Amino acid sequence: MTTTDPAPPLISDPDEVASIAGEIARAGSFSLDLEFMTEGRYLAELSLVQVGWGDPSMPKVAAIDPLSVDARPVVTLVGDPSVTTVIHSAQADLALIGAAFHVRGRNVVDTQIGAAFLGLGDQIGYGALIEHTSGIRLDKGAQFTEWSRRPLSDEQIRYALDDVRYLPEAWRQLQGDLRTRGRLDWVMEECDRLAETWAERVPPEEMYRRVRGWNALRPRSQGALRALAAWREEESLRANRPPSWLVNDRTMLEIARRPPDSVDELRAVRGLGEGTAQRYGEAIIAAARRGMDNPPDTEAPPPRLPNRGQSWPAVLSGIVQARCREASIASRFVATRREIDDVIAWWLVGDHSSEPDLPLLSGWRRELVGDDILEWLRGETAVVVDPDTEAGLSIRR
Repeated sequence: MTTTDPAPPLISDPDEVASIAGEIARAGSFSLDLEFMTEGRYLAELSLVQVGWGDPSMPKVAAIDPLSVDARPVVTLVGDPSVTTVIHSAQADLALIGAAFHVRGRNVVDTQIGAAFLGLGDQIGYGALIEHTSGIRLDKGAQFTEWSRRPLSDEQIRYALDDVRYLPEAWRQLQGDLRTRGRLDWVMEECDRLAETWAERVPPEEMYRRVRGWNALRPRSQGALRALAAWREEESLRANRPPSWLVNDRTMLEIARRPPDSVDELRAVRGLGEGTAQRYGEAIIAAARRGMDNPPDTEAPPPRLPNRGQSWPAVLSGIVQARCREASIASRFVATRREIDDVIAWWLVGDHSSEPDLPLLSGWRRELVGDDILEWLRGETAVVVDPDTEAGLSIRR
């Protein structure tokens, strides 16, 4: 969709931001989209805030320039449980809001999740969703804009505002369909889970767990890696540069295995740049030594499935896939292989007098597939080949 009408100017006045925030709070809901730059940065740099509120079929829209005014009064409404925030593909936006504003989303709706629970695809794009709900084909000409550069053209501002202009109506339609199919509560539960997941960053002292191969290290080396990863995280946040700019994971693992005693020894470690060794060498050596003297507590490995349960994950995965196909819900929302293994491990070696707090056995997942899994585990049902079903399987008593 294109237009030659002039785009409204970017909002750069604090009083206007406060006024918009007040209108949104009174309306009780708004659509939100953020534009940001990630290239060469560790934390995304917020470059534009777009909001839409009011009548879903013809909302008011505004673009706030966070480079010239504090957008906090509007952005922090995401954390207000009395205000519904509608975002499409919310993960990156929620992560930025959590990191930059320390706000955990409340009453957030992700229209991509809502669409997935109606059989509209696992990760439908915004343009495809709007075409489905409103029949409007959006112009994507300004999709790869460098949003931190000023001034923005009318085309760029119009493109940005389109990302919130049609979202309220899309959610109104999705919400109605979800309510009709009894899935609105499912979607709200999943959206809240998403908001919780992305509300806070992993603490620096836990970043070592993201380094592939950390759990194969001996305890003292794990301690060195933990201290090194925490130092790297804090320094990367301070400079807002990607961690690999300082030390890549493979090099950090090597330092943790055999901590050097001097900067000259550190320079010999493969993959470490001369500039890093010269500027940060003493800090790296100190972190590794400090960590070796304070290894993390040894974790018990996840329970290994007994031999008689080795083939069960395939059966339970089949049950999940069958129910997801029947319900037109992407299976990735329902269960991971680890979550399936956790249910089997509890059934084989756990206490059956009480159920554990596992995702598959609670909330909407329990309603969709959890009861079927428990019935199969109890021997009350069988999974059989059924070529007449879309999944190719049936669950029979």
